[in-house]
Amino acid sequence: MASRKSWLLRVPEIRQELIVLDMPVLDRPSFERLFHVKRRRAIQLMHFFGGYQSSQAFLIDRVALLHQVEALAAGTEFAVEAARKQRLMDSIEKVRKHRAAAAVRILAAPDPVCHSITNLPQGIALEVGSLHVDFHGAEDLFGKLFWLAQAAADDFEVFRASAEGSGNAVISRDVGAAANCSEAKI
Repeated sequence: MASRKSWLLRVPEIRQELIVLDMPVLDRPSFERLFHVKRRRAIQLMHFFGGYQSSQAFLIDRVALLHQVEALAAGTEFAVEAARKQRLMDSIEKVRKHRAAAAVRILAAPDPVCHSITNLPQGIALEVGSLHVDFHGAEDLFGKLFWLAQAAADDFEVFRASAEGSGNAVISRDVGAAANCSEAKI
């Protein structure tokens, strides 16, 4: 049989509509509306489902069609197609989220001297077992967390001592020195 992709995922809706219909047979135009297909595809599907010619009309028994649609809904082909569509939707959503995240600009100090645990910028407080960050929006938060990550990467032992309380690390917040670090968009 030719491709079912255009209507296969509508099988549960088609089933519900067939249950509600009160006519014993469907003609081609009714079948087209039900399956959301065009004339040629409707004729192909009606042949596949056991439709028959009666005078000038092509008809299909509603109850017989309902049984076949129910079998399709319970079959693996429908499950595989539904899973494929879900994977596609998940991939599209993942790309959408990634594009939104990639559009965010984070302000960060380009000078590596500025990235020092002993020279925390205003709004970041690192104490033993606690990190407090004051921020104004997501970009500001990411910028400060990026700054902290750079400082930790530059001197991890001092960062560890400050965070865990081991050693004699002294953390001062020299606001003037932090303010002298210029900001650049990355």
